[in-house]
Amino acid sequence: MKTLPLLTLVAFGPLLYSCGNSSVGLNEPDFNRVWSASPSAAPEGEAMRAASRAQALQLATRRMNALAPSFSIVAPYASNAAAECSALAMAMLDSGLPVAMQTEVKGNVMRFIPEYADYVVLREAHRNPSLAATLPGNYKQALNKARRIVADVCARHASAYDRAVALHDYLALHTRYDAGLGMTARADAVSRLLADGRAVCDGYAHAYALLLSMAGIENTFVIGKGDGTDHIWNMVQLNGHWVHVDVTYNDPRPDKKGRVMHTYFGMTDAMLAVNHSWNRSAVPSASSEALYHPFHSGRRFSTVPEMIRWASSVADKKEWSATVFIDSLRSCRSAAEVYARIERETAYGAHTLRHVSVDKSCRAAIYCTFRNH
Repeated sequence: MKTLPLLTLVAFGPLLYSCGNSSVGLNEPDFNRVWSASPSAAPEGEAMRAASRAQALQLATRRMNALAPSFSIVAPYASNAAAECSALAMAMLDSGLPVAMQTEVKGNVMRFIPEYADYVVLREAHRNPSLAATLPGNYKQALNKARRIVADVCARHASAYDRAVALHDYLALHTRYDAGLGMTARADAVSRLLADGRAVCDGYAHAYALLLSMAGIENTFVIGKGDGTDHIWNMVQLNGHWVHVDVTYNDPRPDKKGRVMHTYFGMTDAMLAVNHSWNRSAVPSASSEALYHPFHSGRRFSTVPEMIRWASSVADKKEWSATVFIDSLRSCRSAAEVYARIERETAYGAHTLRHVSVDKSCRAAIYCTFRNH
């Protein structure tokens, strides 16, 4: 038996996933021709047959979603079974379901033994009382806490959009990014986050996926790059449209108590592509700007003074925060220019901007803390 080496990737912090960079990719033009050929040997036991590598991955995903301790798939030829096994294992790691994978090749039969992320276990335990009863103590605590969070959010919010925002906000407000967790995948990323509020991007993304699934909101992972380093985030289906949500990027660093941003909530492919990259053929497309948080919440303005007038009229607290989108700032070429424009255009009135966070890639969207006099 051999152990497939885990990838050590850095994504806005440490992460352990394959990001689709395996030498034999799922989009190779000839893989269907290779797989459709007759196998050179009969399968052993309950090994699954597939007509293509893509179908093999689908079969494997079903088994992993059912928490199968191991499963086998027939390769097209014994001579290429090792290469196929490696490519499939890398693709399975890309799915975010396992954090590690042991493999064994015998003839043309490939055996896979996954180590599952706790996200998968907790999601299935929520649906299966028998499984929930067998969970270890830290998993049971995480499941119970996740259920309380979802129940509270669903009681306070009726729409899927508002629930998705509230679950996002809970994680950002109760979690701090901790690069000290290291550069290896963690099977307990969600349990740790819910226990002590520490995570890197895999914890944020897995925890958000768990809460969304428990709230009945369809979602999936995206594994790619953020600002040039490997990263994982979520896609969520809201009002019939898919959008990108990156909780990690919306949680200020260093952590600021009570502050959460929404710059990366509800983004389209075009918006996110400024500083994120991913295999677009592997996930749904996102094209509706109507669900981008500043637009959906009515916080889109033509100019900075227009935004300040709005803030002055609606603020009912001494200090409050919001992510706003200002069309006139789109022409700015740097964060420094944005700051200068805001500073120049807000030196009046009874309203003061106490904090402004300008994202270097989405210059028209800014996170502000307002202070009423």
